[in-house]
Amino acid sequence: MTELTRRTALYGIGTGSAVALAGCVDDVDPGAGDGSDGNDGDGSDGSDGDGSDGGSGVTDTATHQVGSALSGPSWDRESRRGFCTLFTDEDETRWPLDEGSAETREFVEATDFSSSVLAYVESVGPTTCHNRIDFADVGVEDGTLVGSATVRNTAADDEACGEAITFSAALLRVTADPLPDAIRLSVTNGWGETAELTGDDGALDPEALPGGVRPDGEPSSVPATFECGDEGFERHPQMYEGEVNWGGGGGAGSDAGGDGPLALRVVTDTSDDGGSDDFAVARGDRFRIELTNVSGRTAYVGNQGKYNLGIRTEEGWTELRGTDGDATFGYTDEAIGVDPGETLDWEFEMTESGLVEGGPHADSLRVCPDLVPGRYRFVFFGAADLAVAFDYVG
Repeated sequence: MTELTRRTALYGIGTGSAVALAGCVDDVDPGAGDGSDGNDGDGSDGSDGDGSDGGSGVTDTATHQVGSALSGPSWDRESRRGFCTLFTDEDETRWPLDEGSAETREFVEATDFSSSVLAYVESVGPTTCHNRIDFADVGVEDGTLVGSATVRNTAADDEACGEAITFSAALLRVTADPLPDAIRLSVTNGWGETAELTGDDGALDPEALPGGVRPDGEPSSVPATFECGDEGFERHPQMYEGEVNWGGGGGAGSDAGGDGPLALRVVTDTSDDGGSDDFAVARGDRFRIELTNVSGRTAYVGNQGKYNLGIRTEEGWTELRGTDGDATFGYTDEAIGVDPGETLDWEFEMTESGLVEGGPHADSLRVCPDLVPGRYRFVFFGAADLAVAFDYVG
């Protein structure tokens, strides 16, 4: 049985976070220190927060402490110091800011994107008191928003802090002329570890995703053909042309190759254990295909019914499914937004009925002839013809 679902296992609210803060807004003095000298950006040091920096184009800044990281977090704190992205349009803020508090949404709604942009930053610290992110040295260089973001311990001298890994987030509103369209920040986590992050870093590491792209080497069995002997059987057309993008690429309408924002993986019972039978599926086994946005921006794809299922034969890749009699194979053209860190998936059972039941045109499609051992391929033409493969062992 095929199940088309929309998972958000990697996309939650504050997963792993130990504390959520009330929202607050501060002015940030571009060019100010990191706050260790008492400059916390609240204007108490004489800074009026007007953002004047002698030529970077920044005219005003304000910060809002979001509280718990809203991305999940969907990044690995062992390999990353944090995550940042730049919002230049209100429509872009749906992820992850719509999941924030009322104060966070009010801060976003109060932003005039004709004159300002929003930077969203997440980082992490070792205690529940490492729950604030301060900004400094904010400016615009060659169209890129630059500056530093540092996790702060907000505990008073007599305050006890719980020992818990705490992910926090903050928003920085920057008013500038001209407006930046990229971001590069020096982010320091609660252990004092610093790294330069950009909006191109993505929310996830593709290498850390479950499953894989395709088996190594050649298949042990390649049938000569996959012909259906039933009179009147019409095979579902192949809805893509030329080469496919194995394992990843761009969204709908994109020709991007494997380095695009979307990663496609096949997940079987053996594909995560490193065994010799990785990507091997037996009759009746269940497996799934996962499409994950590993970038820091929303990507758009076609509806989840836009895929081909094929078997490799001596004549090439042949679609498994078809229909009896006259049929049309139409697909709607709506765009589905896949948020950073979010995963769409398809679940199948490796039987003739299980590869069509619950899927597109399920009332008319069937697999013919019966399945035979060999290499099978899933191609999602709802994006940039993304493909994965696995072996059916019978």
